[in-house]
Amino acid sequence: MKEETKKNFFNYFLNISIILLAVLCLVLGYSLVKNSIASKNDKPKVVTDTSKSVTNQPNLSYQIDVQNGTGENGVAAEFRAYLKKKGFDVVEMKDYKNRDVNKTMVIDRRGNKKAAQRVAETLGISEKNIIQQRDSTYFLDVTLVIGKDFNELNPYKEKIKNNK
Repeated sequence: MKEETKKNFFNYFLNISIILLAVLCLVLGYSLVKNSIASKNDKPKVVTDTSKSVTNQPNLSYQIDVQNGTGENGVAAEFRAYLKKKGFDVVEMKDYKNRDVNKTMVIDRRGNKKAAQRVAETLGISEKNIIQQRDSTYFLDVTLVIGKDFNELNPYKEKIKNNK
């Protein structure tokens, strides 16, 4: 008789476990369906920041790395501020490996020549100074390497014009 009691207890335990697992599956399934329907109905919230004047919204999709190749302090920060003001997404700023670059270069990292041309045009850089160096390890579209000709480019031209 003792053997049958153990067997009955084990059967009850298994039945209760199966019921609990079924209820858990139903709850998880309901949650999945509810969240997937809710995410389709949610509209993205647009936050408007009136403290900044971003003029070219399409530029936000281009991610840029600004590198200073001049050896002069503060040049990359000036270019970063200018590009952000023009609506570009500057994700990184640092010194270039060579601190004696003569001409400013725009390097296309993703094969998106349009992005490189857009950056060059905004800064007043000749299309001859756009270089394509595709690299899948980079998670950005364009690298800007600032050269010693930075005073001839739009950020400094506009700075001088605004100070007069």
